[in-house]
Amino acid sequence: MALATIDPAGGGDLSPKGDPAGRLARIDGGTLAFPDRPGNRRTDSFRNIIAQPRIAAALLIPGSTMVATLTGTATLSSDEAARAPFAVGDKQPLLAARVHDLTIALAPSAALARARLWPAAPAPADVSPAKMLGEHLRINRGKGIGARIASAVVTPGMIQKGLDQDYKNNLY
Repeated sequence: MALATIDPAGGGDLSPKGDPAGRLARIDGGTLAFPDRPGNRRTDSFRNIIAQPRIAAALLIPGSTMVATLTGTATLSSDEAARAPFAVGDKQPLLAARVHDLTIALAPSAALARARLWPAAPAPADVSPAKMLGEHLRINRGKGIGARIASAVVTPGMIQKGLDQDYKNNLY
């Protein structure tokens, strides 16, 4: 899902949202709800919703070349009833957004049809996120002494330990 909000000065913000299948968004009685996860680590959308609650969003529909677009007025809730449907394992989100006065439209996407995203191909077995991140850091490192030292001492094993810890503590 891509969530569009407006800041107090009238500027736009577009924030990606993602979750496991069936946990991203739910519609109940004409209201759409979606969670905020610790891994998002950004509050731009929520500050904007407090200042100006009109939102728009686009959602991909897995297995389909259709895109759902919606508009409405959002509110934020830390209420248990709003958060509980979005629990992953034993972890509930700290916050959920509810979109009222909902207008939804479905439209075919030629780009999704050309991309042939579904069925998704499995990732190659030899892909290492730690190695990939390490290579990215080396390619995009700064020119300062600190960047050179960090590049020299950061190993794939160290990165993997950090990723494992982050997935465990911050993903949901």
